[in-house]
Amino acid sequence: MQYINASSAQEALDTLLQADGSGVIVAGGTDLMVDYKAGKVKNSVWIDVTRASDLVGIQVEDGKLVIGAATTLTTIARSPLVRQYFPSLAQGCGTVGSLQIRNSATLVGNVVSAQPAGDGAMSLAPLDPTFTVLSAQGERTMSMGEMYAGFARSAVDHSRELVTKLSIPLPQPGEAASFIRLELRKSLSLPMLNCAAMVHVEGGKIVWARITMAPVGVGPVRAAAAERYLAGKEMSDEVLAQAGQLALENANPRSNPLRGSREYRLETLPVLIRRALEECRTQLV
Repeated sequence: MQYINASSAQEALDTLLQADGSGVIVAGGTDLMVDYKAGKVKNSVWIDVTRASDLVGIQVEDGKLVIGAATTLTTIARSPLVRQYFPSLAQGCGTVGSLQIRNSATLVGNVVSAQPAGDGAMSLAPLDPTFTVLSAQGERTMSMGEMYAGFARSAVDHSRELVTKLSIPLPQPGEAASFIRLELRKSLSLPMLNCAAMVHVEGGKIVWARITMAPVGVGPVRAAAAERYLAGKEMSDEVLAQAGQLALENANPRSNPLRGSREYRLETLPVLIRRALEECRTQLV
């Protein structure tokens, strides 16, 4: 195995292209090492991007919060900028695994690993992020939904391209976001269920809502039926409860012997959706 420390995104890409399919990007490596030990990763050239200065950092640019792809979950969870604009994102990033994992793992890695219930990815999903991807053809942008190619399958080709940053539009007046996690006691594993929401309210009525939930399909799943129902309505207890029930129309959870049966998840999910929306309402009062 060849292990290379890249000093920039371009150097990382050049090395990937020279490896001609046998290279792989390493940021936190917390998922990659598990797959490597399980024999799922065969790449012979590993390219570490944690020292690439243009892939690390958090700043506001052109009305967006921009987070470098190699920025750790701990850095995001503790960032004054993230806490100011998106406290729900700080909360979600702060619940991933253990402190040791968060000190290495990255938010972009939480998305690229494409696990259905990643807490960082879930708290990010309703915020309408855009990902910048660098390849031999140049830069392109991808939405959150476009990042997932299937269960635990990323649409980003790890051996020939890399994500350089993610950008989130700054919240406007009347907007609020939340994140809810249902866990087995204080387990460090993936949650039993998690969900996140963001709403925009004007004149006491919801203009739009974005609601995501997992693990109920591939990646963070949008509760499209609930979102359509909420548009134009007030955030009353009855409306939010009905939105929770409608979220089931887009949910298809599986049974898991450790994290709950399908039946349990279907009973519990509407409650979590309602609570996420109630949290948004509380922030807007």
